[in-house]
Amino acid sequence: MSVLQIEPTPTPRPGVAERLTWILDSFVDGPEVMFLEDITEATGLPRSTAFRLVTQLVDLGWLEHAVCGYRLGPRVLALSAQAQTHATLRSAASDTLNDLHEATGAVAHLGVLEGGRVHYLDKIGGPLRNSIPVTGVGKRIAADRGVSGRVLLAGLPPEQVDVLLAQENRTQRLPSLHQQLDAARRRHGIVQSPAENCPMHINAVAAPILSPAGAIGAIGVASRRHLRLDALAPQVARAARQISLAMFPGWTGRR
Repeated sequence: MSVLQIEPTPTPRPGVAERLTWILDSFVDGPEVMFLEDITEATGLPRSTAFRLVTQLVDLGWLEHAVCGYRLGPRVLALSAQAQTHATLRSAASDTLNDLHEATGAVAHLGVLEGGRVHYLDKIGGPLRNSIPVTGVGKRIAADRGVSGRVLLAGLPPEQVDVLLAQENRTQRLPSLHQQLDAARRRHGIVQSPAENCPMHINAVAAPILSPAGAIGAIGVASRRHLRLDALAPQVARAARQISLAMFPGWTGRR
């Protein structure tokens, strides 16, 4: 009687992304500066493969090649700095965001501009948070689609707005958008959007969080319920200023 032999399933070869991650991880767990030999030992990659991938990472700015070896490059450091800035802003805004939700009964948002999109860092709404489905912590939407994005675009020169909207293929909205942004600038950056102007029938208002260099974020409230936007606008603006003062103690001027 013959015994059926089962061939072992071959281990799939690691993909390029996985091998690139091994290399970057070796800097997390190892010294600040590494020679190619150190990288091959840490990752188990053949020298030729490691050299090819390291060269690509240098070309893209993820690593930097110096006389003493390789180290993390400007792209990694920029991401790290951005993440730290976002964490600081979210922490500074946390209490104010909760207070704004409690005071208004609306869903409160904190967002920042990344390219032509708004990146939502926080969303406070209790049971109502799911009533505004287009937003959420970590979500990104085209900046012209919501009040927070238009607040942040209003803080930029018109020509820069054109470039950012072109990146999102949304240039067809530019004429009407520029009219809205001009109106926002006359209102100290505040943007209001009544339900009748929104396909999802959402009332919303947002204001810029200012720094000595300009707007670093936006705070706003949104609700499918009726909101007195004219009455809420000063309240949202005060909340934004409170966050600015938490971020930049002693700074009292406007840009």
